[in-house]
Amino acid sequence: MRNLLLALAFVAAAGPVCADQKDPQLARLFNQLAAVRTMPEAVDLETQITALWLKSGSDTVDVLMARAASAVEAQDLATAKKLLDSVVEMKPDYAEVWFRRAELFAAMDSQDEAAADLARALELEPRHFKALALAGRIADGAGDKRAALDAYRRAVALNPMMEAIARRAGQLTIELERKPPT
Repeated sequence: MRNLLLALAFVAAAGPVCADQKDPQLARLFNQLAAVRTMPEAVDLETQITALWLKSGSDTVDVLMARAASAVEAQDLATAKKLLDSVVEMKPDYAEVWFRRAELFAAMDSQDEAAADLARALELEPRHFKALALAGRIADGAGDKRAALDAYRRAVALNPMMEAIARRAGQLTIELERKPPT
């Protein structure tokens, strides 16, 4: 688990943006999101970014992703996993499927598998603030406060309106920077 968390931190810091993630709309939306001042603005921009992330370029993949989302909503996690596994096989360079499957693994309490999928999602799309937030929660749950803080800070830098993540980053900063009594 520790090695996966370290890999997540490295990938999040250094990973190049893949060609299919260079949509000029994404760059503009991320610039706007980083400067946002209100929650309604942030929600609107998040929605637009997520909509672009969900466009796989394949009608089949888009249908499978929608069915996987419906299966998750219906708490049919086994079906959701099968559908997401199929998409991973069909389109392994699609960052959103790796993130969605990581969310599923986290919900299934398979933290190592979730961390591995997050590493791949962040390799493909280092700006994936939702993946960074989940990576932070996994690291936090595993007791790796430094990795958690790093992931949380990266998520908040991309999306400053992630208030719960920003609060936890603040708490971790205080914990990690507290000097022991002399």
